[in-house]
Amino acid sequence: MIAYITYFILRGFSLFINLLPEGFALWVGRQLGSLGYYLDWEHRKVALQNLSLSLGQEKSTSEIRTIAKRTFQNLGMMAIEFFRIPKMNTETFKKKVSVEGLDEALKLLEQKKGGLLLVGHFGNWELMGFMSKMIGNPILVIAKPIKQERIDRWITGIRKVAGLEMIPPENASRKVIRALSENRVIGILIDQRAKRSRGVWADFFGRKAPTAPGLAVLALKTGAPVVPVFMVRNGFQKHRLIIKEPLELIHTGNFEKDVAANTQLFNQTLESMVRQYPDQWFWLHRRWERKRGVHKRYHGA
Repeated sequence: MIAYITYFILRGFSLFINLLPEGFALWVGRQLGSLGYYLDWEHRKVALQNLSLSLGQEKSTSEIRTIAKRTFQNLGMMAIEFFRIPKMNTETFKKKVSVEGLDEALKLLEQKKGGLLLVGHFGNWELMGFMSKMIGNPILVIAKPIKQERIDRWITGIRKVAGLEMIPPENASRKVIRALSENRVIGILIDQRAKRSRGVWADFFGRKAPTAPGLAVLALKTGAPVVPVFMVRNGFQKHRLIIKEPLELIHTGNFEKDVAANTQLFNQTLESMVRQYPDQWFWLHRRWERKRGVHKRYHGA
């Protein structure tokens, strides 16, 4: 029953948002993000703890709180933009988003090895799906289905409009290798905490974080280039899609060590972007394992 109610509330909110002018709709999203910062004390606590542990030596307490609040605001605006994807076309996308590095990325596909996109929960990562319209092929993304089936079908449908083809984690490697052999492009999110038993313990902001090794494994096995891609919010209604040059992977001949070294390289690449735009990363996720009682001064923030 709760799942049905949640679904209809989301559909109703989506309909309402699409009736509003874009600027006003985004203002609503930013206000909802601010409200979430004050009301969602659990995720606010996680964000403040993460920021303190990562940037506490560089930022003041006031700056950390500002970054956390802006993170919530960005998520609020991102939700609005996501719900408005069905009415967006390629021309609208081009007006909203300046794209950097696309020509160089297209040249990589001439190698016929496909491409692996290093992506994170950064800026409005959902809008990156429209990159597929520019390369003329849907981008595949590995993602867990949402538990509520009705909501999952709806969200997946919106992502499909943007140009994304979702792959569940089960047997994903086989599907990805086949897709790469067809010169397809696959986006892999690397910034969520992996299970201890499966993750590579790689540095992220100076602390060890269990990191999924899948991207490194696939890159080493297939020879597909790894291209970091980030969507950066550029003001209120604009974005920059930054497609970086492919990373130079580490090859020593020891596969296990190479997986660990390249996973570390990927974390460093993401960390570099987060340091440039700290309010645009998803600090609300418990990226690191944390001992009880860490930074208690933020628990009641």
